[in-house]
Amino acid sequence: MASLLLTPEQRQIIGHPGRALLIGAVAGSGKTTTLAHCVAHRERQGMPARDILVLVFTPAAEQVFRQRLSQASASRHVRVATYPAYAKSLLDHWQEAGAIDGATVYLESAEALRPYLFEAIELASEAPDADPDYRYDLTNLHAEILLNQMSRLKGTLAMRRFDDESDDDIAESLDLPRGLVAICRQYERMRCLDWGSLAFQSEQDLVYDALGILSVEAGAPELPRHALIVADEWHDANAGHVDLLAHLTTQGTRVIAAGDREQVIHTWNGADPRYMGEAFLARFPGTERLPLTASFRCGATLSAGAAALTGQPFTSSRATDTDIQVTTYTVQGDDGSSHATGDCALEVLDTLMQLNQASADARWNDCAVLLRDHHQSIELENMLIEHGVPYQTEGFSSYFDRVEVRMLRGILHIVQGTIAPVTALADVRGVLRALGMFAGLRYSEAEWVDAERTIARQPDTLRDFHRGQLTRSDDGEHAPDAVTRRWRERFATVCDALIAERANWNAGRLLAHAAAHLNIADTTRRLFVHQHQADAVSRSIAGFITYAARTGLDAGQFLASLDKAQARSSALKKHAQRLTLSTVRDAKGKEWKHVLLPWLARGEFPDARAESGEERRLFYVAITRASDTLTLFTLAGETHPYVHAMRLAARPASAVRTGQAASVRTPLRTRPLPPSSPAAATPHPPTVSPQLAGRVYLDVPYEEKDAAKQLGAQWDNIQRKWWITPAMPTRLFQKWLRTETGRDA
Repeated sequence: MASLLLTPEQRQIIGHPGRALLIGAVAGSGKTTTLAHCVAHRERQGMPARDILVLVFTPAAEQVFRQRLSQASASRHVRVATYPAYAKSLLDHWQEAGAIDGATVYLESAEALRPYLFEAIELASEAPDADPDYRYDLTNLHAEILLNQMSRLKGTLAMRRFDDESDDDIAESLDLPRGLVAICRQYERMRCLDWGSLAFQSEQDLVYDALGILSVEAGAPELPRHALIVADEWHDANAGHVDLLAHLTTQGTRVIAAGDREQVIHTWNGADPRYMGEAFLARFPGTERLPLTASFRCGATLSAGAAALTGQPFTSSRATDTDIQVTTYTVQGDDGSSHATGDCALEVLDTLMQLNQASADARWNDCAVLLRDHHQSIELENMLIEHGVPYQTEGFSSYFDRVEVRMLRGILHIVQGTIAPVTALADVRGVLRALGMFAGLRYSEAEWVDAERTIARQPDTLRDFHRGQLTRSDDGEHAPDAVTRRWRERFATVCDALIAERANWNAGRLLAHAAAHLNIADTTRRLFVHQHQADAVSRSIAGFITYAARTGLDAGQFLASLDKAQARSSALKKHAQRLTLSTVRDAKGKEWKHVLLPWLARGEFPDARAESGEERRLFYVAITRASDTLTLFTLAGETHPYVHAMRLAARPASAVRTGQAASVRTPLRTRPLPPSSPAAATPHPPTVSPQLAGRVYLDVPYEEKDAAKQLGAQWDNIQRKWWITPAMPTRLFQKWLRTETGRDA
């Protein structure tokens, strides 16, 4: 960006002579570009490139910053590094200088770390005071959870408390199982031999270990001196990052940090809005604060809405506006108690098709649907597959690949007595290992491979795996602990009941029974450790069961439809131009021309169980990813707090449009697909999205509504009638079916 194109705010920041500068930048305001020009300006004033350090959070951000430095005509010798990479360079230098012994082994991948984690799990499980309610599973998922938790404990510097506090105290204050805390403590005992002497080390340890070396009162090694330190995306900083920056800052160091207080959405991992304000000022006395209030991404209407939402200055530097549409969706159920994922997904798909038809050069990869949580993707993925819309998921797995969904599919396969129609070894592996994880099955890798290959070759041997392993609770060589034994006994009882009702219940009812009687919510709390992780998995399970019930298919039909849908999904993801499905958290730092934000309802977004300030900031991040159009999908009859706070009613009518309810607008199913849609060229029968296949209405007396609902009928809140799809078996609903003349069908 040439200096003539820089805004007055940017030029003021670039030329500012202060020693410490904190920049409050709104979304899309060019803060990285501004910081790169700050570096180039200092170089032109005579500051050597070798004396400048730029700190970022990810390798991708490092690459972007280097590009901005090149555009600003800064030297390529300016050092740009992530916090872990810079900490590793310090540790390596100290080790080479003989100040510390350093790490004997550096582990570059989670796979390399896994044996050490498994050893810590086993040692903690064998302790006399081992947590009797904790699952000491030797699984990859458990290892991943432990790594995430230790990253959090080290980033927040909470790990320092392990020297002075008991496992019970730490577990209670951090809302963690005592068993997990004990494993983390055991892992650190294995890793840390003495001050500066480590048996092994990984990327997540680097900043924490460097700070540990520097925290000693006397004898700490020297740090390199930097004339200028630039910290980008400072809103992602946690206590460890703040501490490292403070250690690097000397009397002659200039510090420039830039971020957006409204984009602090990683508080679980230690980020805090105070680091964009009072906490930074306390740590770096004399700091001056300057704003970047003009966005190059958001048009005037969206900028004004963001300003109203946050209460901070937010203007637009765009010549064109961002079009905003507010569309409502309805609820399912006669009591209005559940949010209609199907109706909202239909509205989203309708909007996407209109965007695709709007111009000749419209491209799917210009569009993104941003979800509050990944569990919301199930209905939407099914509709995209049904209509042949190419898509990709970012930040989460497609619902076919989620461990909780694979476990539910595994239950239906057990009910059927076979893994068929699944035949691909990778899919067999996913289902078996998901079942094994919930059942606490301790298999070696060789045992898993053998079981997977056997069942893939002989699908009916799933019965043997179920009876011989998943429900085994005897006192043999591999006897499970008490918690696992109780779960397996309950699992055996539930599966027997489901097998007995296989001919009478559809897939949705089978899964609902399993979820209720297996206490899956409690199990996920033990398996996924932190409450917000367990909540997301529990919601994903509920969403999948709702979808299964809505199809009305029996277990075998439903499994066959899933297999076909998964194959179509894989094919769609190979298209060059793909729509993006992402969670809001994973969308931070990105932008698209067209952004759709569905399921805006209390309990969904905002999540009633989450901290209200972070929920509002999540919404801010979501809306500010859009440049050309933003579509907000709100629940009919409910005033959404964040949409209301944007004060869109005060904006020009040409920029803000309000859509009608789903049942009033022209339904998508009556519109032809656009010529560019793969589904238009290769039609296929609907098997996974009955909302798009028409409705057969029923005459159900009020006193029989529960019976109809249990069989899979759904409530139309507009027509005030129960309905089924033509694909559902009509014999179950015969007494409620009517002809157009009013006689029995």
